[in-house]
Order: sequence, then C-alpha cells, then structure tokens
Amino acid sequence: MSSEIYQPTPEQLQHWEKLDELDKYASAGVMSLEEQERRVNNLLDKNYFHRRLEELRAHKQKLLEDLAWAEEREELLIAEIDRREQLAPTIDSNNQH
Repeated sequence: MSSEIYQPTPEQLQHWEKLDELDKYASAGVMSLEEQERRVNNLLDKNYFHRRLEELRAHKQKLLEDLAWAEEREELLIAEIDRREQLAPTIDSNNQH
C-alpha cells in the first residue's frame, strides 16, 4: 500500500473551484434583476394568488370535462362489448349446422 498523499493537478483544482462557485446557484440558477423583481411583485400583489386560483380552477374544470367524456366513452364501449357478446352465441349456433 502506498503512503502517497493525493495531490490534484492545478487544472483539477481550478475545475473544482468553478464547480464550487456554480454550486451556490445550483438550486435556482441565476435570476436577472427583472425576474427577481417580477417574482417579488407577484408575492406582494394581493390579487396574484386569486388569479392563480382562478387559473387552477379553470384547469381543473377542463380536466373534469375530459374525465366525463372519457367515462361516457368507456360506457359506450362497454355497452358495445356487451351487445356483441350477447350476439356471439346466436351467431355461433347459427353457423353450426
């Protein structure tokens, strides 16, 4: 076993320093001053959350309508499957002459 101590190269040290510097912004990234101001203003705006709630409710309503359409279509398909299965024994018995 070697007793040498690992010594990174100057290039490796420089790379690690860059990564450490970037790591400060890793979770959110760097925001422009305009973006920071917009976000702060949104949080301070009394109506911001009301608008977001209305957007969410509109989205939810659309999803409920889509779900209702899918359920209706499912019922039609089940009814068609049942109809065909009821006809199948009649068709099979007619073909067995």
